[in-house]
Amino acid sequence: MKDDEVRIRVGVSDLMTTYQYLADTGKVEQLADLFAPDGVLQIGDEQYTGPDAILRMFRDTAQRFADADFLPARHHLSSIYVEPRPDGSAKTYACFQFIGARGLDHWGTYRDVVTPGPDGWRFGHRRVITEGYAPGSALA
Repeated sequence: MKDDEVRIRVGVSDLMTTYQYLADTGKVEQLADLFAPDGVLQIGDEQYTGPDAILRMFRDTAQRFADADFLPARHHLSSIYVEPRPDGSAKTYACFQFIGARGLDHWGTYRDVVTPGPDGWRFGHRRVITEGYAPGSALA
């Protein structure tokens, strides 16, 4: 494995786990900053473009979980796959489970395109595919 490929795989994996940490600790401003200025967060049929729109969505979602008395909650990330691309960006795939105060709430996969920038790796496009919900989920 070449040094550039190792650098990409480590940097992108760090971005993905940082996302989980910031989401789980409620640091939504920093979480939104993990997206490129024109970055897109796609969840189902909804799409949010740019850190400001993404931040509003994170705040709204956090409020829904607080109102449902589901916090604290944690993301569990697995099967992380990073595919470096010739242009220096990368594509990713990972599985997630979201577990809160009442247990497992929802699960699915992330599909990302990430790009390097002056402040480190950023999400150019994050697609969240929710594959299932527990009964009574605040998101179902």
